[in-house]
Amino acid sequence: MAEKSKRKALPTGQERMKRIPPTDFSLRPNKFEFDPKKAYPPDQLAEIGAIALRSNQIEAQIDFIGSHILFSKTPFWLQIATNNALGLKAKLALLRECMERSTLLDDKAKNCINDCFAEVLKCRAYRNAIIHHHIYDHAQGIGTFVDDARKSYQILVSLDALTTLYKIMCSLLDEVREVDLLFRMVTDAQRPGQMDQKTGVFKPFDDNYLKANIIPHHVEQIMKLQRERKELHKLPHFPDADLIKSFNEREGGVGE
Repeated sequence: MAEKSKRKALPTGQERMKRIPPTDFSLRPNKFEFDPKKAYPPDQLAEIGAIALRSNQIEAQIDFIGSHILFSKTPFWLQIATNNALGLKAKLALLRECMERSTLLDDKAKNCINDCFAEVLKCRAYRNAIIHHHIYDHAQGIGTFVDDARKSYQILVSLDALTTLYKIMCSLLDEVREVDLLFRMVTDAQRPGQMDQKTGVFKPFDDNYLKANIIPHHVEQIMKLQRERKELHKLPHFPDADLIKSFNEREGGVGE
């Protein structure tokens, strides 16, 4: 039973971007290089920096969405106004709670928002691993890092992996900006409307008009962006994935 549990903790060769470190010493690099400028060429270092900056932009957009809660007619504004130490997970949880209480959003809209927020957290985790990684196998672009739970992992930092992640994050930023427009309506921070031609007074659209016309349009835009994001080149497998699979087959298989 203990042996079975141990095997479950080993990589399978199916992992993309992040994995538990393999225990087979034959997979260790032949040479170690710990100087970043010697280990990684300029274009690889540039992608690491670009990922960090793009992640900052995504989080800044999430912060901006959170600021709309101040306009909400619910007690949410107290939570965000009195807590300056909210992390990204807490902010997204608060936005989800605000979303769930909304009478303007249907299940289709909520599913789109949840999909977006899940990808934000996933990209954030990859970003953290990349920024905090230690050089391991520089030739194959494999780094090591320890997460918040003090668990060791390996992260791909090859040029292909970094470029692919950056493209995903660029697409995700457009998605988050579209979600922002939904939350402006949900919280009444910026409700669309039209000018009365006779009086010249701006009249916001009522809830029924928003639900029938405006919100479905934005939801379709989000779904289009999500389809485009998911059609992008997938994050790569580790370069030694075939060796991992062969090792597992010789050892009798490894659980997922």
